Amino acid sequence: MIGNKILRIMVLLGILILLAAPASSQMNRDTPFLASKIPRASESSIGQGQQPPSPVVISTPFNAQASSDLYLVADAANTTCNQASFILILTPSPSGSSGYQPVKVRVMENRMSSPTAVAELTILLPASGGSLHQTIGFASAASASGSNEITLEVDPDRQVAETDERNNTLAISTACRS
Repeated sequence: MIGNKILRIMVLLGILILLAAPASSQMNRDTPFLASKIPRASESSIGQGQQPPSPVVISTPFNAQASSDLYLVADAANTTCNQASFILILTPSPSGSSGYQPVKVRVMENRMSSPTAVAELTILLPASGGSLHQTIGFASAASASGSNEITLEVDPDRQVAETDERNNTLAISTACRS
């Protein structure tokens, strides 16, 4: 009796496995992450010098870096001797990132011809791209009647993968008023 039940269960499982195998292989072929069907071995002619049957080609950037970038734009009208105002822009990556990307911004003041960090802030930007207007205040060593040179440095520790890391600084000169 028990042996008969075990035999029935094994036969039923065997039938289910036989039915599931073709469905599983078809599901793996049609996954949306591949962007197109993978050709069957009989359809594949890549090794014979011909193009694959699908016109869709999945590629990566030439330099294997991310395709997003960070940009700083000065808000000179709201920048003073003791506050830096700017717009930070993160261009979206084509990988369809979601969530938020932490971006550090460092404010440096040119004190006696030597840049000195006077403030630092971490800003959360949407990983899908976006912009944010920000003002950072700090204690300035500039004289009340002179001028002050402020340098903003975005992502100073290079934590964000970008297409161009060379555009991460911005110098702003402002006149100090008493």
